[in-house]
Amino acid sequence: MKNTLLFLTVAATLSVSSCRAKADVLVGPLVNPDNGHEYYLLTPNTWSGSEAEAENLGGTLAIVKNTNQQQWIFSHFATNEGASRVLWIGLRRQYQGGPFVWSDGTPLNYIDWCSGQPDNGGGVEDCTCIWTPNNGWNDERNTEQNYGVVEVPGNSHEKSLSQKEKSLIGNWYETGRTDRPCFIAGTSDRLFAIGDVGRTGRIIYDPAGFIFVSSWNTHGEIVQDRILWSNGIWWSRKPSRYATPHQASEDHIIGF
Repeated sequence: MKNTLLFLTVAATLSVSSCRAKADVLVGPLVNPDNGHEYYLLTPNTWSGSEAEAENLGGTLAIVKNTNQQQWIFSHFATNEGASRVLWIGLRRQYQGGPFVWSDGTPLNYIDWCSGQPDNGGGVEDCTCIWTPNNGWNDERNTEQNYGVVEVPGNSHEKSLSQKEKSLIGNWYETGRTDRPCFIAGTSDRLFAIGDVGRTGRIIYDPAGFIFVSSWNTHGEIVQDRILWSNGIWWSRKPSRYATPHQASEDHIIGF
Protein backbone atom coordinates (compact mmCIF):
# COMPACT_ATOMS: atom_id res chain seq x y z
CA MET A 1 0.00 0.00 0.00
CA LYS A 2 2.86 2.40 0.89
CA ASN A 3 4.53 1.70 -2.46
CA THR A 4 1.26 2.41 -4.27
CA LEU A 5 0.84 5.72 -2.46
CA LEU A 6 4.45 6.64 -3.21
CA PHE A 7 3.96 5.86 -6.91
CA LEU A 8 0.79 7.98 -7.05
CA THR A 9 2.52 10.87 -5.26
CA VAL A 10 5.49 10.73 -7.63
CA ALA A 11 3.21 10.52 -10.66
CA ALA A 12 1.20 13.51 -9.47
CA THR A 13 4.35 15.54 -8.85
CA LEU A 14 5.63 14.78 -12.35
CA SER A 15 2.25 15.64 -13.86
CA VAL A 16 2.11 19.03 -12.12
CA SER A 17 5.70 19.79 -13.10
CA SER A 18 4.99 18.93 -16.75
CA CYS A 19 1.90 21.12 -16.83
CA ARG A 20 3.82 24.14 -15.49
CA ALA A 21 6.67 23.89 -17.98
CA LYS A 22 5.91 25.36 -21.42
CA ALA A 23 8.24 25.17 -24.40
CA ASP A 24 8.27 28.31 -26.58
CA VAL A 25 8.03 26.90 -30.10
CA LEU A 26 8.75 29.06 -33.15
CA VAL A 27 8.39 26.41 -35.88
CA GLY A 28 7.07 22.87 -35.98
CA PRO A 29 6.44 20.11 -35.85
CA LEU A 30 8.14 19.30 -39.15
CA VAL A 31 8.74 15.65 -40.08
CA ASN A 32 12.14 14.63 -41.45
CA PRO A 33 11.58 11.93 -44.11
CA ASP A 34 15.07 10.55 -43.39
CA ASN A 35 13.99 9.13 -40.01
CA GLY A 36 10.28 9.96 -39.57
CA HIS A 37 10.98 12.07 -36.45
CA GLU A 38 9.29 15.36 -35.61
CA TYR A 39 11.38 18.52 -35.21
CA TYR A 40 10.70 21.90 -33.59
CA LEU A 41 12.55 25.21 -33.50
CA LEU A 42 12.66 26.93 -30.10
CA THR A 43 13.19 30.55 -29.12
CA PRO A 44 16.77 31.47 -28.10
CA ASN A 45 17.88 30.10 -24.76
CA THR A 46 20.89 28.51 -23.06
CA TRP A 47 21.79 24.94 -24.00
CA SER A 48 20.43 23.61 -20.69
CA GLY A 49 17.24 25.65 -21.01
CA SER A 50 16.71 24.45 -24.57
CA GLU A 51 17.33 20.82 -23.60
CA ALA A 52 14.81 21.11 -20.76
CA GLU A 53 12.21 22.52 -23.16
CA ALA A 54 12.99 19.71 -25.62
CA GLU A 55 12.34 17.11 -22.93
CA ASN A 56 9.02 18.77 -22.08
CA LEU A 57 8.05 18.20 -25.72
CA GLY A 58 8.94 14.51 -25.41
CA GLY A 59 12.35 14.53 -27.06
CA THR A 60 15.85 15.99 -26.78
CA LEU A 61 17.87 18.54 -28.68
CA ALA A 62 18.56 17.13 -32.15
CA ILE A 63 20.76 14.04 -32.53
CA VAL A 64 22.58 14.30 -35.87
CA LYS A 65 23.57 10.88 -37.22
CA ASN A 66 24.54 11.57 -40.83
CA THR A 67 25.06 14.21 -43.54
CA ASN A 68 21.45 14.02 -44.74
CA GLN A 69 20.11 14.86 -41.26
CA GLN A 70 22.65 17.69 -40.87
CA GLN A 71 21.64 19.23 -44.20
CA TRP A 72 17.90 18.86 -43.49
CA ILE A 73 18.20 20.61 -40.10
CA PHE A 74 20.40 23.37 -41.57
CA SER A 75 18.09 24.12 -44.51
CA HIS A 76 14.83 23.97 -42.51
CA PHE A 77 15.87 25.85 -39.36
CA ALA A 78 19.17 27.72 -39.82
CA THR A 79 18.73 29.42 -43.18
CA ASN A 80 15.08 29.01 -44.22
CA GLU A 81 13.36 32.14 -45.55
CA GLY A 82 16.60 34.10 -45.49
CA ALA A 83 17.28 33.55 -41.78
CA SER A 84 20.72 33.04 -40.25
CA ARG A 85 20.24 31.21 -36.94
CA VAL A 86 22.84 29.51 -34.75
CA LEU A 87 21.27 26.24 -33.58
CA TRP A 88 21.80 24.19 -30.44
CA ILE A 89 21.99 20.42 -31.01
CA GLY A 90 22.10 17.65 -28.42
CA LEU A 91 25.87 17.18 -28.22
CA ARG A 92 27.74 18.30 -25.10
CA ARG A 93 30.43 17.47 -22.58
CA GLN A 94 29.02 16.17 -19.31
CA TYR A 95 31.95 17.71 -17.44
CA GLN A 96 34.58 20.27 -18.37
CA GLY A 97 37.26 18.79 -20.58
CA GLY A 98 35.37 15.52 -21.00
CA PRO A 99 34.38 13.82 -24.27
CA PHE A 100 31.38 15.01 -26.27
CA VAL A 101 28.31 12.76 -25.95
CA TRP A 102 24.77 12.90 -27.30
CA SER A 103 22.15 13.79 -24.70
CA ASP A 104 20.21 10.55 -25.25
CA GLY A 105 23.28 8.28 -25.10
CA THR A 106 23.45 7.64 -28.87
CA PRO A 107 27.02 6.64 -29.89
CA LEU A 108 28.96 9.49 -31.52
CA ASN A 109 29.58 7.93 -34.94
CA TYR A 110 29.17 11.09 -37.04
CA ILE A 111 30.78 14.51 -36.57
CA ASP A 112 30.75 17.72 -38.62
CA TRP A 113 33.02 20.19 -36.81
CA CYS A 114 33.95 23.46 -38.51
CA SER A 115 37.63 24.00 -39.24
CA GLY A 116 39.61 24.43 -36.01
CA GLN A 117 36.74 23.23 -33.82
CA PRO A 118 36.14 22.19 -31.12
CA ASP A 119 38.67 24.52 -29.51
CA ASN A 120 37.15 24.75 -25.98
CA GLY A 121 37.82 28.49 -25.77
CA GLY A 122 38.49 29.53 -22.19
CA GLY A 123 38.09 25.91 -21.10
CA VAL A 124 34.32 26.36 -20.71
CA GLU A 125 32.86 25.54 -24.15
CA ASP A 126 30.99 22.33 -23.33
CA CYS A 127 27.97 22.55 -25.69
CA THR A 128 27.56 22.24 -29.46
CA CYS A 129 25.79 24.38 -32.04
CA ILE A 130 25.42 24.47 -35.80
CA TRP A 131 27.51 27.55 -36.46
CA THR A 132 25.50 29.40 -39.11
CA PRO A 133 26.39 30.65 -41.71
CA ASN A 134 28.80 27.70 -41.64
CA ASN A 135 27.03 24.39 -42.17
CA GLY A 136 29.09 22.75 -39.43
CA TRP A 137 29.52 22.52 -35.68
CA ASN A 138 31.16 24.71 -33.06
CA ASP A 139 31.58 24.31 -29.31
CA GLU A 140 30.13 27.12 -27.18
CA ARG A 141 29.41 28.02 -23.57
CA ASN A 142 26.15 26.80 -22.10
CA THR A 143 25.15 30.41 -21.35
CA GLU A 144 25.04 31.51 -25.00
CA GLN A 145 21.53 32.30 -26.27
CA ASN A 146 20.91 30.19 -29.40
CA TYR A 147 17.90 28.65 -31.10
CA GLY A 148 17.26 25.05 -30.04
CA VAL A 149 16.29 22.31 -32.51
CA VAL A 150 14.17 19.62 -30.86
CA GLU A 151 13.91 16.04 -32.13
CA VAL A 152 10.97 13.91 -31.02
CA PRO A 153 11.07 10.22 -32.09
CA GLY A 154 7.88 8.48 -33.12
CA ASN A 155 6.39 5.81 -30.84
CA SER A 156 7.86 3.03 -32.97
CA HIS A 157 11.36 4.30 -32.17
CA GLU A 158 10.97 4.53 -28.39
CA LYS A 159 13.33 2.38 -26.37
CA SER A 160 12.57 0.85 -23.00
CA LEU A 161 14.64 1.55 -19.92
CA SER A 162 17.71 -0.65 -19.52
CA GLN A 163 18.21 -2.75 -16.41
CA LYS A 164 20.82 -0.25 -15.22
CA GLU A 165 18.31 2.58 -15.56
CA LYS A 166 15.57 0.59 -13.82
CA SER A 167 17.96 -0.13 -10.93
CA LEU A 168 18.07 3.59 -10.13
CA ILE A 169 14.32 3.83 -9.49
CA GLY A 170 13.32 4.19 -5.85
CA ASN A 171 14.19 6.09 -2.68
CA TRP A 172 17.39 8.10 -2.23
CA TYR A 173 18.61 10.35 0.59
CA GLU A 174 20.42 13.65 0.15
CA THR A 175 23.76 13.37 2.01
CA GLY A 176 22.32 10.23 3.61
CA ARG A 177 19.84 12.15 5.77
CA THR A 178 16.44 10.60 6.47
CA ASP A 179 14.87 14.06 6.69
CA ARG A 180 15.93 14.80 3.09
CA PRO A 181 14.34 12.04 1.01
CA CYS A 182 14.74 12.14 -2.77
CA PHE A 183 13.38 9.85 -5.45
CA ILE A 184 14.07 8.55 -8.92
CA ALA A 185 10.88 7.59 -10.75
CA GLY A 186 10.44 5.99 -14.13
CA THR A 187 7.97 5.37 -16.93
CA SER A 188 8.47 2.69 -19.58
CA ASP A 189 11.15 4.77 -21.32
CA ARG A 190 12.11 7.75 -19.12
CA LEU A 191 13.69 8.50 -15.75
CA PHE A 192 12.92 11.49 -13.52
CA ALA A 193 14.75 12.88 -10.50
CA ILE A 194 12.76 14.41 -7.63
CA GLY A 195 14.74 16.43 -5.10
CA ASP A 196 14.00 16.86 -1.42
CA VAL A 197 12.18 20.16 -2.05
CA GLY A 198 10.04 18.78 -4.87
CA ARG A 199 12.23 19.87 -7.80
CA THR A 200 11.81 17.52 -10.72
CA GLY A 201 13.76 16.92 -13.91
CA ARG A 202 14.21 14.30 -16.57
CA ILE A 203 17.33 12.16 -16.25
CA ILE A 204 19.45 11.40 -19.31
CA TYR A 205 21.47 8.26 -18.59
CA ASP A 206 24.88 7.45 -20.05
CA PRO A 207 26.01 3.80 -19.97
CA ALA A 208 29.44 4.98 -18.76
CA GLY A 209 27.87 5.70 -15.37
CA PHE A 210 26.94 9.36 -15.72
CA ILE A 211 23.50 10.99 -15.56
CA PHE A 212 22.43 14.47 -16.57
CA VAL A 213 19.43 16.53 -15.41
CA SER A 214 19.22 19.44 -17.85
CA SER A 215 16.55 21.42 -15.97
CA TRP A 216 18.92 21.47 -12.95
CA ASN A 217 21.99 22.09 -15.14
CA THR A 218 23.63 19.32 -13.13
CA HIS A 219 25.28 16.02 -13.94
CA GLY A 220 26.04 13.14 -11.62
CA GLU A 221 28.36 10.16 -11.43
CA ILE A 222 27.04 6.85 -10.13
CA VAL A 223 29.53 5.31 -7.70
CA GLN A 224 28.30 2.10 -6.08
CA ASP A 225 25.20 3.09 -4.07
CA ARG A 226 25.70 6.86 -4.37
CA ILE A 227 25.16 9.61 -6.92
CA LEU A 228 27.83 12.32 -6.76
CA TRP A 229 26.31 15.50 -8.21
CA SER A 230 28.40 18.21 -9.86
CA ASN A 231 26.95 20.85 -7.50
CA GLY A 232 28.66 19.17 -4.52
CA ILE A 233 25.58 17.33 -3.24
CA TRP A 234 25.45 13.53 -3.05
CA TRP A 235 22.56 11.09 -2.79
CA SER A 236 22.78 7.79 -0.97
CA ARG A 237 20.67 4.72 -1.66
CA LYS A 238 20.44 4.08 2.07
CA PRO A 239 20.29 6.51 5.01
CA SER A 240 23.54 6.98 6.88
CA ARG A 241 24.00 4.96 10.07
CA TYR A 242 25.07 8.01 12.02
CA ALA A 243 23.25 11.24 12.77
CA THR A 244 24.49 14.61 11.63
CA PRO A 245 25.16 17.14 14.44
CA HIS A 246 21.96 18.93 13.42
CA GLN A 247 19.92 15.74 13.66
CA ALA A 248 21.50 14.74 16.96
CA SER A 249 20.64 18.13 18.44
CA GLU A 250 17.02 17.78 17.29
CA ASP A 251 16.79 14.28 18.78
CA HIS A 252 18.06 15.55 22.13
CA ILE A 253 15.54 18.38 22.20
CA ILE A 254 12.53 16.13 21.63
CA GLY A 255 13.73 13.60 24.21
CA PHE A 256 15.08 10.69 22.12
